[in-house]
Amino acid sequence: MSVYSAVTHTQLDQFFSNYPLGEVLSYEGIQDGIDNTNYFVTTTEGEFVLTLFESLSADKLPHFVNLLLYLGKNNLPCPSPRLDKQSRPLGLLNNKQAAIFNRFPGSAVSTPSIKHCHEIGLHLGRLHRHTQNYAFPINSNHDLRWCKSVFNKIERHLTVVDRALITDELRFQASNQAVDLPKGVIHGDLFKDNVLFIDDKLSGLLDFYSAGTGILVLDLAITANDWCHDDGVCNPEKLAALLSTYERVRPLESSEKQNWPIQLRAAALRFWLSRLEHQLYPRAGAITQQKDPLVFRQLLWQYRQQQKPL
Repeated sequence: MSVYSAVTHTQLDQFFSNYPLGEVLSYEGIQDGIDNTNYFVTTTEGEFVLTLFESLSADKLPHFVNLLLYLGKNNLPCPSPRLDKQSRPLGLLNNKQAAIFNRFPGSAVSTPSIKHCHEIGLHLGRLHRHTQNYAFPINSNHDLRWCKSVFNKIERHLTVVDRALITDELRFQASNQAVDLPKGVIHGDLFKDNVLFIDDKLSGLLDFYSAGTGILVLDLAITANDWCHDDGVCNPEKLAALLSTYERVRPLESSEKQNWPIQLRAAALRFWLSRLEHQLYPRAGAITQQKDPLVFRQLLWQYRQQQKPL
């Protein structure tokens, strides 16, 4: 959620005139995130988030909008698009598809507590349970093939040690491909900066544009990798808190528990590669955010030393 496409007050006035949301009073760019352009917008009727979609194609974007509408109808704390005066969830702004969402109260936490991990486990479980029968036609594309493609793109910039580590992990993952693990709609990027809290209570789950149909326990591993580690070291109490509340809503199958160490490694590899790619090939933007790839290198190294099934 960085700013790649600048908009003017005049453009916002014209765009918001298509919605029953009042007149624009002020706006500011949002720094967090890396995929879309986002602004906080205050009008005479309230506070909103404006999103300009930078990379999603016209044929895929409606599926994400429909998913958000579905989640909103099922009382999940996710941003649901506001409809314009013609009952349309999408409009055109600065030659980009755009949507307006209610602004959720609360703020992200940088150092989660045990209670925060309880909350994120509970709501991730709810998300997976509510969408287990939802037909989402877009597959999660950050698979092993994607990892190999990114590695081929960036490997000439890496050290000999890192190239060897990634090559060996790709070989391990190829030899341990998950078979018949439960699938459904996964968030794919449920990091701390995509979740809002009011004190210890979760108030919003954000940024569903990495979502896709994928392996549910991989989504759990992606989330645990960000929420349950302190300075790159696993906090067993936080991990137990996240997993226990998740399983209250959606108990893990035995195959998922057995595959857990592999999925933790797969999740660490994916985000190490993606952050390296963003670091080496940054996108231009008025406000952009770079995230440290070394966090996931450290996690992957630890997982490779010793891991046990749940």
